[in-house]
Amino acid sequence: MKNILEEKKPSTFTKSDILVEILAIGALVMLWAETYYFQHLGAELVPKDYTFLESPNEFWASQMTYSIPFIATLIYIGLTIYNKKRKHNEYEYEFNPEKSAAVLRINQRLWRWLKLNLILVLLIIEYFSFHTGSSAGDGISIWFILIFPLLIFGPVVYFFVAYSREQLQ
Repeated sequence: MKNILEEKKPSTFTKSDILVEILAIGALVMLWAETYYFQHLGAELVPKDYTFLESPNEFWASQMTYSIPFIATLIYIGLTIYNKKRKHNEYEYEFNPEKSAAVLRINQRLWRWLKLNLILVLLIIEYFSFHTGSSAGDGISIWFILIFPLLIFGPVVYFFVAYSREQLQ
């Protein structure tokens, strides 16, 4: 039996897989750019005689804002590495090569979509946190509360159905 941490053979990328990877990288770059822009814009909104020690939550110019893009970058790198490594549960499909290729492809696509969606969620959270902190908005809007579960659980349900269809064939 092969080592579990052994690299998988390179899989064939479809155009949609490449598009999802490009969108994920683009969202990550946009998150860093948005954070940098909002950080400097927030610093300009602060009056010169203002002290953060008296009321630190009054303005959005916090140093913690760079933690969200950093976490998103770690998620992106971690999920990319995880998606390239062989998982223990993939060995049970080695006895049926036709199903094995399809199931592995479904699994890889699921992790790509989840990676993109997690970065998009963090991008939107960063956007709303600036608008709330700078008194330009009312916080997270109702549409985001409705869209958030769809972004996270939509791909899971879709790929679970695809996986189930593959098992029935």
